[in-house]
Amino acid sequence: MIKKFITILLGVLLLSLAWFLFIKEYDYQFRFQANHLPAMVQQELKKIESYSIFDSEPTVSYQQTEGYEEIKQTLQFGDQKLELLWELENQADSATSVSVNVASGKKIQNRLAILNPFSESVYIDSLENSFLKFGKELLKKQANYKVQVVDSIVYSPALDCICKPAEDIKVENKAMQMVRDIGYLEDFQISHKLKLTGYPFVKIQAWDQEAGTIDYDFCFPLNLAQDIRPNTFIEFQQFPATTSLKAIFNGNYRSSDLAWHQLLSEAKKRDLKTSNLPLEIFWNNPKTGGEALSWKAEIFMPVEPGN
Repeated sequence: MIKKFITILLGVLLLSLAWFLFIKEYDYQFRFQANHLPAMVQQELKKIESYSIFDSEPTVSYQQTEGYEEIKQTLQFGDQKLELLWELENQADSATSVSVNVASGKKIQNRLAILNPFSESVYIDSLENSFLKFGKELLKKQANYKVQVVDSIVYSPALDCICKPAEDIKVENKAMQMVRDIGYLEDFQISHKLKLTGYPFVKIQAWDQEAGTIDYDFCFPLNLAQDIRPNTFIEFQQFPATTSLKAIFNGNYRSSDLAWHQLLSEAKKRDLKTSNLPLEIFWNNPKTGGEALSWKAEIFMPVEPGN
C-alpha cells in the first residue's frame, strides 16, 4: 500500500513538473492594486513603454485586448521578448485588482531557476521590482485625474457652432492639435465680433480604436443666424441633442479620452448601443493655467437601448 502510494505521488509530482516546465503558458504572476475602473486602467497599460520601469526601454510589438478585462502584450527588448497577460478585476470603491502573467523566451531556464530552492532567481526578482515600480508609478499618474459617470441617461446639448475639422489625429495628440487650431476659431470670432453661447467643445466624427486615431470637429458654439459665412478653414455645424451617457472628467484635457472608455464600458454593462463618437465640452481654458484637477470637461457618449 505504501509503495503504491509513493508511486502515485511520484507520478503526480512528475506530471506537475512536466506541466510547469513544458506546458504552462506563463512563468510567473504578479499582482497589485490600481485606482479607477478596469476600462481606464487598461488604457494606461497600453502605454507601458512610456513608464521607465525596465533597465532598457521596450517596444510593444504586439497588443490585443479582450473587452476591458484583459490585455495581451509582447514587449520587445532587442532580440529578447516578454509575453504579458494582464487580467483586470473590478473591486469596490472604483479600484481594480491587476494581475500580470509573464513569460519569456528562455522558458525552461527561467522555470528551473524558479524551482531551485538554493538560489535566488535574478529573473523573477528583476521582474517583481519592475512591476512593483510600475504599480507605484501608475498610482501617481492616476492621482492627476478623476472621472465620475452620471447614473441617469441624459440629453447632450443641441449646438450651433463654427468648427475647425481635423482628421487622422492620434488620440494622445488631440489636445496638441486643438492648441494649433484654436487660433483659426479665435480669429474668426474676433474678426466678426461674435459672442459665444457656451464653452468650446470637440465632437468626434470617427474613431479607429485599433489604430488609435480620430477625426473630429473642434468648435465654438454661437448663433449662426447672423451675417457670417464660412471660410477655407472654418465650417458651420449644427449638432442635435442626443440621448447619452455622461461623465465628468477632471484633469489635464490630454487624458480626457480615458472617460470615453469608461463610458463605453458603462454602456456595455447597461446593454446600451453606442456610436462610439463622444462629445467633449471644455469648461476651462488651459491657457490660464491653474491646477489641472480643477479643470472640468463634460463627456457625452450617444447611446440607445440594446436588444
